[in-house]
Amino acid sequence: MGLEVGWYLRFAKTDRVEALVSLKGAAQVRHQEHIFPDWAFEFKEFEDHVRAVMTRKQPVYDKES
Repeated sequence: MGLEVGWYLRFAKTDRVEALVSLKGAAQVRHQEHIFPDWAFEFKEFEDHVRAVMTRKQPVYDKES
């Protein structure tokens, strides 16, 4: 799962990516925080999954004029 999230962040045409991941896969997604320092990561744990929200620190696509 972490590798897939990495691809989404690398090629995203948006400034915000959300993912629901299993508890087992959450550590791999958290690891992406070290690989992509230009993204801010937020994690919220639920009983059986984690909601990860990744937001660009410097917006590229969703800028307000």
